[in-house]
Amino acid sequence: MSQSDIRKHKLDAIPSHVKMIMESIKSFAKDGTYSVDELERIITIALEDGEVDEDERRVLRSVLQKASEVPLDEAVKPYINSLAKLYL
Repeated sequence: MSQSDIRKHKLDAIPSHVKMIMESIKSFAKDGTYSVDELERIITIALEDGEVDEDERRVLRSVLQKASEVPLDEAVKPYINSLAKLYL
């Protein structure tokens, strides 16, 4: 097994809600806000298996709450509302 295959296998073993948390931290750490693209990457992780489970909802709820408490650009607020309606 190559190093690349080993890394991929290790990443696949990480639960999706943990991947969402890691992506959230990485995104938020840049500038203390979330962009639509960053939020989209987070929800895409949750949707990789075709459903949003309870752990993923819990993480998404936390991310969206944090996102709404910081200054938003105009495109982010409606996206947050859409994600909340669709997945929470």
